[in-house]
Amino acid sequence: MVMKLDEFDIRLYEALQLDGRASMEDLARRVGLSRIATRARVARLIESGSMLVTGIVHPSALGKRSFAHLSIHVEGAARDVGRALVDMPDVPLVSIVAGRAALICEVHAHDLDELRELVGRICSTPGVRFAETAVYTERIKDLYAPPGTVVSIEIDDTDRHVLDLLRLDGRASFAALARATQFSSSAIRARVHRLIDAGVVRISTVLSPSVAGLQYACGFAVRLRAQSRAVEEIAAMNAVSYLSLTLSRWDAIGTVMAKSQADVVREMDRLRSLEGVKELQTWTHLEILKENNQLTEFKGRGAPKP
Repeated sequence: MVMKLDEFDIRLYEALQLDGRASMEDLARRVGLSRIATRARVARLIESGSMLVTGIVHPSALGKRSFAHLSIHVEGAARDVGRALVDMPDVPLVSIVAGRAALICEVHAHDLDELRELVGRICSTPGVRFAETAVYTERIKDLYAPPGTVVSIEIDDTDRHVLDLLRLDGRASFAALARATQFSSSAIRARVHRLIDAGVVRISTVLSPSVAGLQYACGFAVRLRAQSRAVEEIAAMNAVSYLSLTLSRWDAIGTVMAKSQADVVREMDRLRSLEGVKELQTWTHLEILKENNQLTEFKGRGAPKP
């Protein structure tokens, strides 16, 4: 059963998007409810599986600094090829799509040499005719990772443990984190603030797309006119859940999430009509075969990447 959100639920969601660890006093003040009512609403949204408050960890903090999007052209059944890619650990996303290619996938690697080797293995998979590769150069908007690059800081095993705990519960108390790591609350508080300030983790919230009514996902790639504001305009679109700049024939790749096919058409027309957009290519996600991200504990399905 899809849970309906009222205006107070939506205000809470928006407040927690800005600061997932905001105190109940701050949330109550922003939403316009009592602290008790606010606490009850947050608990209801989380326990129902409608909303997840999570620590969203920057991939580069985990050693992954090279990323690419592949549009894969196949011979024979796309699902058979896709299943072979699913078994590759550094391929977190595999999706059957309707478009020029039969499959899209995303690959993560420690560096460009490893990325090149991984793309080569994918292209050697039986049934793959060829793959068009777009190397990500900058993450602009992403539900699953903070944008930009991480300030270079040293991360030890305790930091990794804390990050794992925050990924499961972004609002876990410092006392609970301290008990789990056998450190003092003050020491853990300092670690959490250090990780947040460095951009290693962002505490935010994500709604289940079924609750938000977002049932349709469409990927897009754009070529942009020089010195236009198109990137900022695309990132500002509410329907755009993901956007990265790329090094390829495309300047940027992203994802639109919408409630209906008509909404998808409307959003793509908006993209196509932007003054800075020279060319637009789209594909529709038909079946996601694999989607490993930091929200796998979420009871809903996160928006697919492009």
